[in-house]
Amino acid sequence: MPAKPRKAATRDRHGRGVRHSLTGSLYRTGGSSQDQFRVIVDTTVEYIKDRWPEELGELSYLILDAPILGANSTYVKRWAIRKESMTIVLYRLPITRLANNPNPSDERIRIEHHVFEAAAALIGKEPWELLFGDDDL
Repeated sequence: MPAKPRKAATRDRHGRGVRHSLTGSLYRTGGSSQDQFRVIVDTTVEYIKDRWPEELGELSYLILDAPILGANSTYVKRWAIRKESMTIVLYRLPITRLANNPNPSDERIRIEHHVFEAAAALIGKEPWELLFGDDDL
């Protein structure tokens, strides 16, 4: 008896064609978590630059995965500043992963908080001073 030709392994079950995901393109996230982090930081920095053009008009940022830890480190930095180049450095993994309350709905607020904190430290102010300004108090 001649051997039957083997069919190539496909995902065509019962002749119905290739299936799609249950949600289709309806619930696509639009990018990775790194992309979302960058968008939040970018919009927050732009807001700060527009709100405080004299002090922070030249503000730039850098996003790194994590800071370098020393042998005796007891705290993981979320951000750092570089005054000479008006740059804030944000450490993505500590900000997103080491939260006291890892509620996904609070992620944007948490990221914005660290951007404001770093920008305020860069010019020697408190974060709430950047939020409200002198005229708003």
